[in-house]
Amino acid sequence: MKKFIQNTIFFLVASFVIIILLVKTTSIIVKNRQFENYETESNLLIFKENKNYDFMFMGISHARNFSRHRNHLRVENILNKKFINIGQGGGTCGVNEQLYYLNYFYKKNNSVNTIVYILSPPMLFSETLPQAANTFDNETIEFDFLFNYFFFKTENKYERLWSYLKTKITITWIFYKPNSLDSKNESLIEINMDEVKKGFGFTYKNGLNENVYNNSCETLENTIKLAIKNNSEIILIIPPALFGKWYGHNETVEFANKMQDKYNVDFYDYSETVLKPEYYYDHHHLNTKGIIFFTKNYLSKMNLIK
Repeated sequence: MKKFIQNTIFFLVASFVIIILLVKTTSIIVKNRQFENYETESNLLIFKENKNYDFMFMGISHARNFSRHRNHLRVENILNKKFINIGQGGGTCGVNEQLYYLNYFYKKNNSVNTIVYILSPPMLFSETLPQAANTFDNETIEFDFLFNYFFFKTENKYERLWSYLKTKITITWIFYKPNSLDSKNESLIEINMDEVKKGFGFTYKNGLNENVYNNSCETLENTIKLAIKNNSEIILIIPPALFGKWYGHNETVEFANKMQDKYNVDFYDYSETVLKPEYYYDHHHLNTKGIIFFTKNYLSKMNLIK
């Protein structure tokens, strides 16, 4: 019986070591392909060490869009500044994991002068983003990232970690390569309020959840504290949408104003600044033409380096 237990333990330990070596090996293979920020949805694939950036974007897809489709290069060229984008789209990441990414960024001895947090109202009320298990599916296995996450307070942690590990031994991951459209040219012709209402219904299935909102606000405040501790300025932005204001807009403004008073952060409500369909590929995501317009007319007017 004793020998059986010893053999079982040895088998489990050996299996674990083999799995860890395998997932790390595939990560090294993928990382060696040298990704740019606009060529992947991953953050760890573009994280360096001991780097300084002029500014950073955080948030959900409305933030990541400033890098997708080679928009990253356009924004840098217009502003004449270097930036990094750690926003995560595709319904994969909420405010809590955005905080974890930022903390890891600083732990790698990186610095950023200004953080532009795209404060999309759905992010503050989403019940699904905190539960998303696929948050790290596009990330390489980094042992310090993995280890520290075990002690990070969050929701659905172990399902997320399991997905993080198992995706590293898939064909999709092994052949994952840098990829980007040259631009996103699709545009709307007019606003369709039936589609907008349908989208609201999908986004706010249970209405405006006050508990989720309060938890999101607490996490966002902790994000601001972390940024200040690391000598980064913070700018909060409500992004534009073709329909203007999301449900939860007033609550989002209330939170932003509170942070402005408490921490002296800058806040801009840009929700109704871009109301032409030609600048959108859906009702709340700017196409490349829209990104250029918004960058030239609004981002360029902000003091991104204080």
